[in-house]
Amino acid sequence: MLEKITKNTLRVAIITAVLCLGTVSARQLWASPNSIGFCRGTCSATVHCSGPCLCEILTGTTGGCVRDPGPVRPRTN
Repeated sequence: MLEKITKNTLRVAIITAVLCLGTVSARQLWASPNSIGFCRGTCSATVHCSGPCLCEILTGTTGGCVRDPGPVRPRTN
């Protein structure tokens, strides 16, 4: 009897977790990018990123919008 109750409780817990994760994913898909912390798109000296994102240009004149630019590299002259 105890084994049956344990199995049922485990099943309910797994199903609940899967449903909650699915709800979070659906909300993230419908939310605007800035509200959940995603940075997308390209940028340059004249085209800026929106929201809390920074423009990281590695080579050339265009770069990508990033939330964390990563480690700072020393300038080479």
